[in-house]
Amino acid sequence: MKIKVLGASGSEVPGHNCPAFLIDGRILLDAGTIANSLNIREEHSLQNIFLTHAHLDHIKGIPFLLDNLVTRSTGNTITVMSGKDVLDDLKKNIFNDRIWPDFSKIPTPERPVLKYQAFSPSSPVTIDGYKVVMEKVHHTVPAYGYIVENNRKEAIAYTGDTGPTDRFWKTMAVHDVKFLIMETSFPNRLEKLALASGHLTPSLLEKEIAKMPVPPTRIYLMHLKPQYIPEIEAEIEALEHDNVDFLKEGEVITV
Repeated sequence: MKIKVLGASGSEVPGHNCPAFLIDGRILLDAGTIANSLNIREEHSLQNIFLTHAHLDHIKGIPFLLDNLVTRSTGNTITVMSGKDVLDDLKKNIFNDRIWPDFSKIPTPERPVLKYQAFSPSSPVTIDGYKVVMEKVHHTVPAYGYIVENNRKEAIAYTGDTGPTDRFWKTMAVHDVKFLIMETSFPNRLEKLALASGHLTPSLLEKEIAKMPVPPTRIYLMHLKPQYIPEIEAEIEALEHDNVDFLKEGEVITV
């Protein structure tokens, strides 16, 4: 598997894009950044988007992707997948013909550019040879992490936004997870804010790592708030975990 980092930031400022991770050119984990990071061919190859939750920084690439595909008359259909509660938020609050067109009926109701597919932690899905497992994480809105496994049983895990959580680590333990993409949004001095908003700090991250029955080979950190990056990086380095790295936008990770 090759994972291209389209965005990995906890906010959008010049040089920092919101979270989106492209697996082998076909599956996207979160959609904070799409059109300004993919060329036309890459957009046309995209088929499935798995959303962790419905906060704007994780979905805002979808409206412009769909608009691009329709205006180019590509005939593509993008299937957006998540828990029913997340998809209901998209339908009600974004693709409602008020904030943005209801692309589940465009260009025609029979062949729309957007389809929704809900699934649950108890029912993994298989897409193009990849098994995708969903598990709940702890955030301020309904939120899920994902484990993506190829036909060689190699797997990556992605938490999306989360505060301290438990179920995800237990689910991750039964898969051969090589790489984990995990959030750390705030420095230690803002722990109260992190907990109130469903996020992690370096010290909270360390406690989460200690919970993992089987730690992955590498842990890649994302969703750092740009204004706190130097502070967070220094606190992570002080933990002295050799298997923890920071994601860089545009890089490609090979499993």
